[in-house]
Amino acid sequence: MRRKIEYVPLGREVDTYGARDLKAIEAEYANVAIRPLRDVNDWGIVDIEALTMSLRSRLAPELSYALTTLTLLSTMRGQSQGTGFPIIQCLDLFEEILDLLEETAFGGTQDTPSASSDDDGVFLTNRELVNRIIEDEGGPFATLRVAQGDKELQFGPRQRPATLILVISNLLRNFSLIFDNAKYMSQHKRVLLILFRLCSTTRNEHGIRSASPALSPSDLVALKKDVLFTLVNVAPYTELAPNGQSSSVSLIAARRAFDLLASYLVDPSEAISLYALVQLNGSLKPPSLADAALEVFTRISQTDSNRQVIAQAVPQASIRRLFESLVHRLPVADADFQLLVREPWVCYVEKTLMAIYSLAFLAPPSLKQSMKNDRKLGFKGVMLRMIRKFLWFPDHKTLMVAARRAIEAMKMIDDGEDTFDTGQSTTPTLAFGMGYGEAGESGTERGTGLLGGQREMAWEMLMHREVLSDVVMFGELESLSRVECP
Repeated sequence: MRRKIEYVPLGREVDTYGARDLKAIEAEYANVAIRPLRDVNDWGIVDIEALTMSLRSRLAPELSYALTTLTLLSTMRGQSQGTGFPIIQCLDLFEEILDLLEETAFGGTQDTPSASSDDDGVFLTNRELVNRIIEDEGGPFATLRVAQGDKELQFGPRQRPATLILVISNLLRNFSLIFDNAKYMSQHKRVLLILFRLCSTTRNEHGIRSASPALSPSDLVALKKDVLFTLVNVAPYTELAPNGQSSSVSLIAARRAFDLLASYLVDPSEAISLYALVQLNGSLKPPSLADAALEVFTRISQTDSNRQVIAQAVPQASIRRLFESLVHRLPVADADFQLLVREPWVCYVEKTLMAIYSLAFLAPPSLKQSMKNDRKLGFKGVMLRMIRKFLWFPDHKTLMVAARRAIEAMKMIDDGEDTFDTGQSTTPTLAFGMGYGEAGESGTERGTGLLGGQREMAWEMLMHREVLSDVVMFGELESLSRVECP
């Protein structure tokens, strides 16, 4: 009998896409992501003296070996958390790293900053620098233009000096992740001065150029980012005037640090409210560079000694422009306040308010009065709306710190006093918070408070349970709502 036989072909499912097994690649990425960092002891015995001599020789092969070894050592961590490669135990090596950085960047040129600094509050923002790089490199004859920091081949193929600078800046950034290293670097006489000098720029007939002839604009952008995140770790221990007396060196460092941080905060296209930032960046998290700049500024300007140095070094126009930019970053619309359910945005707003308080502390009485009366800025309206929203927020306890900082900043602006003049007060000046006005004291405040025209709103906030339980916050808010009687 004839049978009908059906043949079923054997089909094999292909898991590759373009000859690449994506599942295997993802599995390997997952293994790398969860792989723990290597311990310092895994490296074995490292001759620190040999590394020091390799750096001192300035020979290209020796420099490559020494910097590569140090980069690997800087990424390793010790047995306990916050420990790693201790630079305090190899001071000669660390000094040689700084010597190499300074020599490569400036070639032995002395630091002679211009005495006539700009007092008009003009900053070269990071966004402007990036836009200029895009315009210059996108031109039709960009490849024919000799830019600053280009590779020189007159002595044969060799490393670009900018490459060595970026490697060392990354090295310092890794070192600062260790608690002991960060504390030592903040107290070192040269580390911050060299980093601030590298980030500074000069103006000449060719436009804006880096203070270091070895750095191109693209290198400067990468370097400033490394320095910024290094300062995040070093800022809590930084003292601009260690002896309590400001010198020319401390004033220069304070001015350069302020310009560096302000370059990430004052750009008009980025100094916008929370929801506008989400639309601009396409991310539900705060911008990392602006958040890091706020973190550094709030930590550096926390102590009174640092505030006094910054107030002497930074002109009033620069303080005012940064103050206006920070006010523009505060939440205003309902969509901005809806983002505060996320913890990163709450921290971002708290840092912004703390920075506003520090700037109000630095400002002289005339500048405080000018910022208070600026109707275009609308400082009072923005702060009042924000405080009301914070107090009646569903999860308002997470925003009470921000509400306190906002009231403190308003009180500082409303008083309009010179906070560095302690001759009229017998109480010592506090590092942060209350104690600058007459709220809670036996003295009587005069004049109309900043919220004198909104007494109903002020009393509504005063009756809030959290405000009633905080004596200091209640006293400051009550003083802001005072009205002068005839």
